[in-house]
Amino acid sequence: GAAGIPGSSGPQGPSPPRQATLFPFVLWRHKMGKKGKKKKGGPGAAGIPLSVQEEFTFMSLQVETLERELQVKAAHAEEAMRSEMEVRAKVDQMEEDFKSEQSTTFAVTADMARQYKALQEELIYKINSLETQLTEQKEELDITNHELEQLILDKNEDIEDKDKQISQLNERMNEMSQEFANMLSETLELMRTQIGEKLKDTADSEANRAEFATRLQDYSQKAYNAVSVNSRAITEGRGDKSDGPAALKD
Repeated sequence: GAAGIPGSSGPQGPSPPRQATLFPFVLWRHKMGKKGKKKKGGPGAAGIPLSVQEEFTFMSLQVETLERELQVKAAHAEEAMRSEMEVRAKVDQMEEDFKSEQSTTFAVTADMARQYKALQEELIYKINSLETQLTEQKEELDITNHELEQLILDKNEDIEDKDKQISQLNERMNEMSQEFANMLSETLELMRTQIGEKLKDTADSEANRAEFATRLQDYSQKAYNAVSVNSRAITEGRGDKSDGPAALKD
């Protein structure tokens, strides 16, 4: 309705400068007119009342001012809305990133938990297997030690029995050697007597007797030596065998 009225901000262009300079004065008159109103029955309002044209101009200027303030506030509101939309977009993006990171973290955590559980079960199985193997090996070691001790005892008993048999055989051999030496001495003495009697009748009895006595003495000495060598060999062999059981016991 303000399109054809001068001083309005319609499509005809901005108001003339006269109306812009007139605005403070009109506003003052309008305020003074309002302040000057009194109760009914009193004196009239102070100041000059506004005409219709001035009132319309005043109202048009107020509308223009309010429109400008509305534009500023709308611009501010639009800027605030744009900022809010940007913040909301950032928040949405951050929420999406957070959900993605959360999902990835949950997946990684679940995978690590599965790996840890699998590794734990594997290690528990290995520990149980090793403990079972260790128990079996301890039992086998105990059985082997017991068998070894029993084997050593049996071997020691066998060696003692063999030593006793060897001692008895050595004693018997010594007795037989002594008996053989005595018998050999008696035999040689008897042979010497008998041959000496036979050599008395010959002409060269003295020479033959001396030669025979020398040979008989040599034979007798060889026999004694053979008997003594055999006795020493048996005694030394007994000593070597007696060292063997002692070494085995150690």
